[in-house]
Amino acid sequence: MTNTNITTPTPSFMPKFGRSKTKLRERKVIWLILPTVLILITLFVGGFVFGILQSIGFFSVISDSEQKISFDAYLAAFQNETVRSGIILTFRVAILSTLLSTVIALAISLMISRTKRFQSVLISITQFNIPIPHVVAATGILLTFSQSGIVSRLTNHFGITDGSSDFPIITNDPFGYGIIMSYLWKEVPFLCVLILSALRGPVTNLDETAKTLGASYGFRLRKVILPYIFPSILSGTIIVFAFSFGSYEVPYLLGEPYPSTVSVVAYQLYTNRDLANRPTAMALATITSVVIGLLVYAYMKLTQQEGRK
Repeated sequence: MTNTNITTPTPSFMPKFGRSKTKLRERKVIWLILPTVLILITLFVGGFVFGILQSIGFFSVISDSEQKISFDAYLAAFQNETVRSGIILTFRVAILSTLLSTVIALAISLMISRTKRFQSVLISITQFNIPIPHVVAATGILLTFSQSGIVSRLTNHFGITDGSSDFPIITNDPFGYGIIMSYLWKEVPFLCVLILSALRGPVTNLDETAKTLGASYGFRLRKVILPYIFPSILSGTIIVFAFSFGSYEVPYLLGEPYPSTVSVVAYQLYTNRDLANRPTAMALATITSVVIGLLVYAYMKLTQQEGRK
């Protein structure tokens, strides 16, 4: 009787084959999206570089003299009264929208996190308007709260106001109430998503431990909950401020021709029949892009630090 030792071949080549197949699939996906990505990068980077060059004196449409680097457009922008008023309005709208939306979203998120019943229903109600575009939201605010809108007609019907002119100016006002309302209606649900996801993390166990040890809710909120979710709140506020600062369509629909936000002023200068305003418009667009770029960089650094933790 002979013993035959049959050695089963180990499929050592299988992992390598699987990895190579995965690499081929990834390369295929890259080649498929590469044309679209190149077109988008070319259009965005090309337009951005062209705007910077035109803001510093190149590609002038009215000057036939020798072109050289000049920052006169930036000086003209800050010397323009319309631009200065627009800067004040832009910061006021962005800061108030960010602060108010953060406070409201934090209060709503804490309330939902403490609610045991109907929590999913409350979350759905809070987040139903997230897919709605900002243009649609701004149009809805305009149709609802303008002097000829739905609320004005209802107050006039019930005798609260005497005609549309008696209704307070909420939209297309110099302070920016309508713009802020539109941002709040859109950004509060967005911040609720971030804060609720942070509240469902390990902070839940920490909060329960502190509660077991006899800590009050106010103490747990100050010492446990808020310090833990603060990075999520900060990242969300950066995104909201960056959008509020650079948005164009909402201030255009709900704001006044004067004062207007920086983005609207830049568009007005660019479309002005006086072509001498074109470099100033490009200077404003460049400044806005740089500010938003810095905010995005701060957001990325913040998320990287949180990822390491």
